[in-house]
Amino acid sequence: MKQFIQPRLRRRVLITSVAIIALVTSALAAVINKLYSQSYMASYSSELVAQMPMVVAQLNRAGLIKDVDKWIDSLDPSDTDYIAVVCDQADNTTWLSHEADKANLKNVCRYLPEEIPTPTLIKMGGDKGYIAYNLSRDRENGNIYQLVVLRSADSYEKALAKLHQRTAFYLGLFVLIAVAFLIAAFHWGFQPLRKLAAQLDQMAEAKRDNLDNDYPMELQEVTKAVNRLSRISHDQKGRYRHAMDDLAHSLKTRLAATNALLDDKTLERHELNQRIMEQISQMDDLVQYQLKRAMVGQQGLQKSNSKLMPVVTSLNHMLSKIYADKQAKLHCNFSDDVMLPLNKDDLMELFGNMLENSFRFCISQVRISVEDTDSYITIKIEDDGPGVKPDMREAIFQRGVRSDQLNPGQGIGLSVCHEIVDSYQGKIYVEESELEGASFVINLPKLND
Repeated sequence: MKQFIQPRLRRRVLITSVAIIALVTSALAAVINKLYSQSYMASYSSELVAQMPMVVAQLNRAGLIKDVDKWIDSLDPSDTDYIAVVCDQADNTTWLSHEADKANLKNVCRYLPEEIPTPTLIKMGGDKGYIAYNLSRDRENGNIYQLVVLRSADSYEKALAKLHQRTAFYLGLFVLIAVAFLIAAFHWGFQPLRKLAAQLDQMAEAKRDNLDNDYPMELQEVTKAVNRLSRISHDQKGRYRHAMDDLAHSLKTRLAATNALLDDKTLERHELNQRIMEQISQMDDLVQYQLKRAMVGQQGLQKSNSKLMPVVTSLNHMLSKIYADKQAKLHCNFSDDVMLPLNKDDLMELFGNMLENSFRFCISQVRISVEDTDSYITIKIEDDGPGVKPDMREAIFQRGVRSDQLNPGQGIGLSVCHEIVDSYQGKIYVEESELEGASFVINLPKLND
């Protein structure tokens, strides 16, 4: 089976970042490539212009141009937008072509730099621009002369302005696209956080019990902690609810015993007060016990060994008063010093519910037997009542389930007994009794010394 791979926030951020970088880099690379191509062509053209005298000399040497002067005279120098000047080392114009003179460039040498290795844009008076090409630099009679070809820069400046506009447009477009991608990236990258916030709101409104398990790895610890806290809170609420139900169930028996004592006219005032104070003390113990169970759970209660006989004697007095009309007899088949591996509160709660159940359904007899083995103690609580049907022998230990719908009750007592026995790693089950009623068997492991 394939293991489910949790998504990661860092993977989302990485993917979106790489996508944005790739987009912007590709766009800038395209623009830079185009600008480089244009620059390279301009540089190549300038080199070609600078080599024109060499080309003419090669043609003349090859005999293709036999009379250079005649060939030059055959050309129309006015049919060009290139103009030429010769400058000396003092930036004086020693010669200028007819077109240069016509363009009033007599002082152009003052604006030219000393070295012109590449085509250079120069500005004349009135912001008139020219592109200068250096064709040759010669020394004669101790003076240095420089032949420079000029061309109007109007078309170049217009093209450059268009390039600036186009560059600004594309850069703006790239920025907008990048911002759009960033917004999409943040929306996608932080979607799990929005989902987490929405599910937390649903949990706060009790619309869901826990968070999903498909969050990115970076949020897994947070979601697990929240789910763990939710389970603890849910379990605690359940414990409080069960504890209140159990407390009401247990107090109902004590209140019934108190009413029976008050109705017993045979008791002296002193004995009546003593019996009622005994019931009140047991009620107080029950309240403390159930509150402790609600806070720490059954597993958190301290385990110890407790004497069985005093608890059974106290419960027998109470239940004999409640079910006085039955005149049921409790038979104890165990010695007075028998100890069970339960703390006193658990022992009282367990046998209180078990004996109350037996007294309620018996006809006239209830019997308790205890058998001690090497590692277990087995307790049997039997009655001569109608017993439990085989198909109900497991269900009756579930909360809210009752085997006899005709008798009053909430189906809580036996479920409490099951919880207590289970917390001690014991077992409880029901079978048919030798008294022809129900026999509840409890196996409890001995506590380690």
